[in-house]
Amino acid sequence: MMDGHTHTPPTVVALRQRGRRVTAQRAAVWRTLTTTPDLHLSAQDVTERVRREMPHVNQSTVYRTLETLVAEGLVRLTDVGAGRALFEPSHEHRHHHLVCESCGMLTHAHDNVLDGLAARLTETHGFALGSGEITISGRCHSCQDD
Repeated sequence: MMDGHTHTPPTVVALRQRGRRVTAQRAAVWRTLTTTPDLHLSAQDVTERVRREMPHVNQSTVYRTLETLVAEGLVRLTDVGAGRALFEPSHEHRHHHLVCESCGMLTHAHDNVLDGLAARLTETHGFALGSGEITISGRCHSCQDD
């Protein structure tokens, strides 16, 4: 739980509901992403974790599965800068990301924490936020002490 929000990812049935076959490889990628739904994993991280369960899975199969899950809206791909693209299950509510420039730690920040940012952007810049998330870089509590 983060910021008072509980993240409960959908089950693999969501793939079937979208007309997609649920292969053993897709199910393994899905389990990898949803076992810890607040964890953000790179494609390489997902491949390594899936290979613990299925040692001979092809890396391109994992990448294609991730692309499919993103296209179906079941998984979010977040570019956190510095060439890092991370995957996580989609959630029923929008959240944003705080990324530490020193250690790379990433955490969620929900709209309520941004307290009126969307309204202020509209008021001062005439800009309406879309449905995407915002990534904010800075230094986490631990790195501020260094």
